[in-house]
Amino acid sequence: MKYLAIDIGGTNLKYGYVSQDGHLLQHWTIPVPTNYNDLLQKITAIYLSSENILGVGISSPGIYDMKSNRITGSSALKYLIGRPLKADISWALNTTVAIENDGNCALLGEYWQGNCQYSRSSAIYVIGSAVGGSIQISGEILRGANNNAGELGYSLVDNLPTTDKYSSLGGKIGFNALLKKINQQGYKFENGKDLFLKSQTDRKLEKLIIDELKYLASSLITLQYVIDPEVILIGGGVSQNTYFMGLVGKALKIVQSKRSNYKVLPVVLPAKYGNDANLLGAIFNLIS
Repeated sequence: MKYLAIDIGGTNLKYGYVSQDGHLLQHWTIPVPTNYNDLLQKITAIYLSSENILGVGISSPGIYDMKSNRITGSSALKYLIGRPLKADISWALNTTVAIENDGNCALLGEYWQGNCQYSRSSAIYVIGSAVGGSIQISGEILRGANNNAGELGYSLVDNLPTTDKYSSLGGKIGFNALLKKINQQGYKFENGKDLFLKSQTDRKLEKLIIDELKYLASSLITLQYVIDPEVILIGGGVSQNTYFMGLVGKALKIVQSKRSNYKVLPVVLPAKYGNDANLLGAIFNLIS
């Protein structure tokens, strides 16, 4: 017996099987369908291709509104907005379905089996083309009055009120923004992997990256003093890059050195499961 976990992304759809005790057994990646009906058909086909499935957990971009049972807010897949995805899949498969925001799934997966396992309080920054996030207190996702709590990529980190200049964290260190900023200095990087490989032997480039990661460091320290979590995780595929995590640590120390009255440094760790944390987290609400 096993659970089917599905992680819907803007480009790819990941799916796999999770055991009842929280082990990711197998997983695959395919292109995400280009419209809503094709998505439902693909999920149905995946479900019917196996037996002994106890339920289906879905990690979805966008905010899942539990009152309306629909995907709301912005989403990497616009065709999901306003759709009753959970109800439609439950009807098609005639089985138990859980659905959760992708950032929340990343944190729940790490809370269940990863680097913040059963912590009293923790948070995650999910770094990809943009920046997502999530916060949990005593095993419960902090949702807020409008389901917007934990959207850490929206935190303002570059603020000059006298000139009305404001920038979000996602607009600074999401890979779309980071690569654009770096390439304005004469480089021609198309992805983060090549960027971080080159910067290991190019000190000027490394400094440019650290300068941008200071925005992340500022947000990490602010979050520490707002909710004082036991641990803050860096998620997404980049979290598995030890060099990148080292740069985060350097940026954090630089920012803290300028604020000597800030005595508590956040405990920052990589997500144990990287991008796969979403698959585990999608199942957590089915077993908890």
